[in-house]
Amino acid sequence: MDVKTFFRKVHKRIFERGIGKIFYQSSFDHLASSHFPARLIRWFNQSLTEKGILPPWIYTKEECLLFWQSIDNASTSVGNRPAEYAGKSKTSIDFLDQFWFPPVQKNDSILELGSNCGANLNFLSLLGYSRLSGIEINPNALQQMKVSFPDLTSRASIVEDSLERCLPNLPDNSYDVVFTMGVAMHIHPTSNYLFKHIARVARKFVCSIEPESDNSNYVFARNYRRVYQSHGLVQLKSALITSAAYPNVYEQILGSIIRLFKKR
Repeated sequence: MDVKTFFRKVHKRIFERGIGKIFYQSSFDHLASSHFPARLIRWFNQSLTEKGILPPWIYTKEECLLFWQSIDNASTSVGNRPAEYAGKSKTSIDFLDQFWFPPVQKNDSILELGSNCGANLNFLSLLGYSRLSGIEINPNALQQMKVSFPDLTSRASIVEDSLERCLPNLPDNSYDVVFTMGVAMHIHPTSNYLFKHIARVARKFVCSIEPESDNSNYVFARNYRRVYQSHGLVQLKSALITSAAYPNVYEQILGSIIRLFKKR
């Protein structure tokens, strides 16, 4: 083991598995909590992330990109395996379809950031959306798409790339709608500039379905109202997704906040 690897392992044990855990939390447990410690931790995490400050317990950007690029169906990160994502419930997209209507229409062009194996795009297609695109960093997820949704590539345009490489090169107003579902939370604080590009690339709307207090070594808490309004967007509506308010919604988006923004 070389010196750099040794010190990185020590760093992980002290910060990521030790001190950092004080600041890790789940949006489902804490987001609606009025208790002062939860509010304080949420504010602290969001402040660091939105300002691009890097606490020592988070992954580097390179580690994050490698993590998402390499996940496969044998990964220990169970909830992120492409095959399991392919089997997700359609209820989250049914909910999205109801939430953003009528501003978003079936003939709008839609870009999903972090489309994984294409489950969300496939469900949108089944609901009648026809101008669909996605950006996905993981080749294993795109391979899963060929197995689970073999005709999706004829109904949607999918680019294999990182957001860091792809988004800055897209023209202004490229798509009517840009949306993320549990993906913006993984954008590294050093890549905060991507939100400016998301706002720039969207011609009409941006929709965010993200947990806003989740925080860990590769999950980064943000208040997306502040984030997108700082780039000139206006929030049209929002909702906290709870099992009490939306009992039939796919469980993995419970605790998230869905927000719809428009261009000025």
